[in-house]
This record gives sequence, structure tokens and C-alpha cells, in this order.
Amino acid sequence: MLQASSSSLNYDNDEDETETRAYVSLKTTDDEEQISQEEDEERITILPISRFRMTLPQVLATTAQSLLLLALGMMISAPTIVIAALLNTKTESFSMNGSEASWFVGILMICQPLGSILSGFIQEWIGRKKCMLLVNIPQLIGWWLINSSKNVEMLYIASTLMGFSVGFMEAPTLSYVGEISQPHLRGTLASFTSTYISLGYFLMYLLGSLTKWRTAVAIASSVPIITFLAILMIPESPIWLINKKKMKEAEKSLCWLRGWVSHEYIMKELADMIVYCETSKIQRSPIPINEYSPVDSNEVSVSSKIVTFFKDITRTEMMKPLRLVVIYFFFYHCASLSGFRPYMVGVFSNFNLPVGAHIMTVIGAVLQITGGFGCMILVSRTGKRLLSLISMACCTAACIFLGIYSYQLQHPYIIQPWIPFTLFCCLFFFTNLGISPISWSLLSEVFPSRGRGIGGGLSAAVYYIEYFSVSKTFLDLKSLLNLYGVFFFYGSLGFIGILFLYFCLPETEGKKLEDVEKIFAKRRTDVESR
Repeated sequence: MLQASSSSLNYDNDEDETETRAYVSLKTTDDEEQISQEEDEERITILPISRFRMTLPQVLATTAQSLLLLALGMMISAPTIVIAALLNTKTESFSMNGSEASWFVGILMICQPLGSILSGFIQEWIGRKKCMLLVNIPQLIGWWLINSSKNVEMLYIASTLMGFSVGFMEAPTLSYVGEISQPHLRGTLASFTSTYISLGYFLMYLLGSLTKWRTAVAIASSVPIITFLAILMIPESPIWLINKKKMKEAEKSLCWLRGWVSHEYIMKELADMIVYCETSKIQRSPIPINEYSPVDSNEVSVSSKIVTFFKDITRTEMMKPLRLVVIYFFFYHCASLSGFRPYMVGVFSNFNLPVGAHIMTVIGAVLQITGGFGCMILVSRTGKRLLSLISMACCTAACIFLGIYSYQLQHPYIIQPWIPFTLFCCLFFFTNLGISPISWSLLSEVFPSRGRGIGGGLSAAVYYIEYFSVSKTFLDLKSLLNLYGVFFFYGSLGFIGILFLYFCLPETEGKKLEDVEKIFAKRRTDVESR
């Protein structure tokens, strides 16, 4: 009786595994007696697919989901033009002081971790595509609230909704890119998506320099509608479908993504994906039954799921990449001066740059886009590791030299506005040449398939907690250390970031997802072999 009970507890898991094995066997080998005949027929009937045809649907799918990142860039940069228009103003219907401005930015950042964590769980439940569709709703409401705002409280509510939306979109968008793309395209496509964030900055800053802030916000509200319609046209992630045992849907999705081909063209890759998903799962040990205890079956099911969940997020393959990404994000914020972004207009005014402060924000966005394209071109040639080191080093140098120039302005020996202008340009360009797109692209490949959503969600949550910290404290640090002290402080941390990347960042460019997972599982394997 006890043995029978024990087998029944694991019946569902065994049934799922049997179904998956049967599908792999059916689709990859069919009948052993017909293999040789089928291979001969395939050589005759299956024609090669051009690289362009195979790449095009992956680019189209990436472009559709990247519209979310365009919206992300516009939402994050919106406070810059709103604060510039309302901070201590007497010409608008209402104004905000320094504390209110910092909270307007801070709420946008601090609400993002909630969205990130929730998306990590929800995307595993309803899928990447549905998450990317739902996230457009709070965005649209947030833009409407800012456009019709009559007081600071309405801006706070809009910031809450948009912050939640930004956090909610991060994990599914990055998981999606990693799961639909081929290994040799993954780095390029991930960099391509980051370019859309910079494009969002550019559009928002350009609108802010050409129109009034309410008009700019009204135009931006059209982006969620366009994005929703575009995402409706792309397929769900085949990896997620396989994990949910939806093999037919996974096959259709992969056929679409590999050039709208018939199933014969993708069967080997589909079989590899199924094997990868199965090996990424943790082994569930049977429940020991040493003595009889009358436990309700529902209770056992819930408790086993909770145990499985905590095993998932605390295993080596999850914790090592999570630690790597979180620390990478921290040094990225320091070296790229993320905290000064909402207050750029005021900072630029302090240096009397040769161009207007608003124009400088547009130039900065253009340079970020240029850096993003540079990353797309170089990452497949140099790898993520070398490009990260170059980018971090150049950003750190720009911070240090901005600090030196700022300090000497206290007793001006040199007044050359082109010097800080050039340094800011270098900072914007080199940030997006490496550390900005690469840190995010790691989320799409370093976590195992079982837990990629949760890992990506937790990483994005920590990113925005760090972003909140540096942006909320920027004005306080400026008052405490002066502007040159802020530059020196973050430049020093950026130098430590160079050492961290040199010693801790492995090369993942061009590797299959299963090979990347083995890098982070190596420590556990070494320990077990001792």
C-alpha cells in the first residue's frame, strides 16, 4: 500500500516525462525501420533555406518586442523634460520643488522592482507574449495622467503605474530574445533591442526640445497602442511552449521563427530544445515514506511545489549568474552616472556647454544610439567580455576627467566648454557601446530555461532598486560632496568595476544556451566530483 501511494504521488511527473520522450522520439527518429528511406527522401525534397530568410523573422519578432523598450526609454526620460519644465516654475499651472522632483523620479524607479518580480512569476504562467501585451495598459494610463495632470499627486500616480510597467516588461522581453534567436544572432539581436531604449531617449528629448511637455507626452501615448498591435503578430517563445508541454504550438512557433518553413526543417533544432529544457530542470526526488502520516494530497502538492521553487532559485546555476548580473548592474550605474540622468538639464547648465542644455540631451541620445549600433557590429567580433572592459574603462575615465574639470572650475584656470562637452559625449557613447546593452543581454542567456523568467525578474528588480538609489541620492550627494566630488566618487567605483569584470565575467558570446549554463554549473560539478 505504501509503495502504491508513493508511485501515485509521482504519476503526473512520470507521465509528462514519458510524453516528452515520446514526442522527441517520434519527431526525430520515427520508426527505426524507415530511417534510411526517410533520410534519402529528405536529401531530395528538403532544399536549403537562405540565411536571409532564416534571419528575417527573428529580426521582425525582435523589432516588435523592442517597441516595448522604445516605450521604456521614453518613460525613463520623460521625468527629465517634466522636471525641467516644472521645477520651481511660475509659468505653469503648478510647480514642484527639489524634493518633489526627486520623488517623482524615485517613485518611477522604486515601483519597477515590484513589476520585475511579478513578471518573473507571471511570465512562467501565462507566457512571454501575453505579458508583453498586458504591460501596455498601465503605460497608456500613465501617459494620460501626466498629460492631464493638475498637481504633483497626479504625477506620482502616473509615475507609479509607469514604473510598474517598466519593471514588468524587462524579464519577458529579454527572455523572449534569448529564446527565439539562434546562438550566432543572439548577441547582435540583444544589442539591437538595447538600441531601442536609446531611441526612446532620443525621441522624448527631441519632443521636449521642439514642443511643450504636455504635447510631447500626448505624442508618446501612441507608442503603447502601436506596440500592442505589433506584438499580436509574433509567435510565443518555443522554449516556454516546450516547458509547458505544448509541443505542437512550439513546432509552429519555431517554423515561423526560422523562415516560415515546414516542420521538416526545424525538427533537429526542436529536438535539441526539448532535450535542453529537460536537462535544465532540477531532479525531483521522490517523497520519502518512512512512516505513515495522514497528509492531504493537496497539501503535499503545494508543499512540494514550494520546495521545488526554492530549489530552483537557490541552486548554483541560478545564484552564480544572479550574483554576476546584479554586481555588473551596480558598477554600470556608477560608471555611466545613471543618477544624474533625470537632472541632466541642470547639470549641463552648470558647465555652460557650447550648445543648449536641451539640445545636449538630444545629442546624448544620438550618441547612445550610435554606441548601440557599434555594439551590434563589434560584439560578435570582440565578444562581450572585452567590449565590457573597454566600455567600463572609458566611462570611468570620463567620470574622473569630469571631476578634474569640475574641481578646477572652483578656481578657474581653464574655461573651455568643449572639454566637458567632449567628456559627456564620450560617456554617452561608451555607455551604450558595451556596459548598457551587454549587462541586459546577459539576462537572456546566463539563466537556465527553468527559472530564466524568475532570474530575469529578480535581476531587473535589483537594477531598478540600484537606479532608485543613485537617482534619489544624486542631489544629496551633490550638496554633500559638490559636483566634482560626485564625479570622483562614481569614477572610483567604476575603477573597481573594471577589476570585477576582468576577474568575474565569462565569455558567453556565440555559445549555445546549454553551453552557457554549463559555465555556471561548473562549480557545483567540481564540488560533487571531490
